[in-house]
Amino acid sequence: MSDTEKYTAYFWASRLCRGRNDTFETLVNVFGSPEEAWRQGAKGGDSIEIPQEEKNAKLISERLSDRNLREAAVRAVERAEKAGIRMITFDDKDYPALLKTFSGKPLILFYEGKIERINSCTARLAVVGSRNSTAYGRDTTDRLISGISGFDICVVSGMARGIDYCAHRAALDNGLFTVAVLGCGTNIVYPPENVGVYKRIRQNGVIISEFPPDTQPFKSNFPARNRIIAGISEATMVVEAGLTSGALITADYSLDAGRDVLAVPHRIDVPGGTGVNSLIKCGAVCVTSPADILAVLGLEAENDAENGGGFVMDDALDENQKTVLTFISENGEAYEDDISDAKGLMPQEVKKALSALEIGGFVKRSSAGSYSVR
Repeated sequence: MSDTEKYTAYFWASRLCRGRNDTFETLVNVFGSPEEAWRQGAKGGDSIEIPQEEKNAKLISERLSDRNLREAAVRAVERAEKAGIRMITFDDKDYPALLKTFSGKPLILFYEGKIERINSCTARLAVVGSRNSTAYGRDTTDRLISGISGFDICVVSGMARGIDYCAHRAALDNGLFTVAVLGCGTNIVYPPENVGVYKRIRQNGVIISEFPPDTQPFKSNFPARNRIIAGISEATMVVEAGLTSGALITADYSLDAGRDVLAVPHRIDVPGGTGVNSLIKCGAVCVTSPADILAVLGLEAENDAENGGGFVMDDALDENQKTVLTFISENGEAYEDDISDAKGLMPQEVKKALSALEIGGFVKRSSAGSYSVR
């Protein structure tokens, strides 16, 4: 069987089984493989009798030879191949390993980019939050991702407005691999204003979806998208979220799979803080620094007690870190803007240096946002 036929069979099976793993297991038990089920369906499906005690036997029997279902599968794979969109099934070696163990895993994914990098990264972190993000949420997302940039961590998100967009952009800016999971076809840029980061991810990361090309971003698609975000990742971090935010759905999927959930604390007098603060009250890991993320992922920063703390990335401070640390030491206390203005560094360079110094135990941040030497 050719790759085209294989992908058609798996896509058809995913729709026939309506995304239910137990129904797919029945299909394989009866026919041996999705490919053989596809062949039997082409014959009319009458040559094999499906035992009625099998789960969803009636559903399979009724849909096995459904012409519309078969034609839709053929069209979906043809569109993908014509558009240069690649496909991968759950039994391929480069299929995301953690997702493969996830309940409700997609049988087939459409993707653009370097999907094999998901498995080769040291760890995978989902970062999600409100579409209506605040300056605090965006700055915090940027700061935290910048602070973990010395580790081979894959950042997973949904390329929505707000926190998702910030997570992808920060990952790209800091040299981290990033995965965008879409609630539409991979050839649809949604929202349209994210086209810049979309192109960067397609070039340097990977864009994936269980929906075939040209599928529009219907509201009903996004909860399904959220389960894939959680399924790919060892941990899910929620930065901003109200009580009805879709980010909490991602957190729920993560919890159901026994994965870690992290939450960034928020002001108690704004709607965007209610969801994340409730997660913390329910036991989510409270994240106040990049070191908290690293600890959950088993990538704790190592400190050298005799030397007052060591920088783990290369066991040495780079020039920007030395410049920032010297300035803070000389002034006793400093804010990001003060350092940037005084030393001629870009704000992003200062953020990255401060996050690294904070992880290494060289500086501490006050509640007002200023930094001082530890």
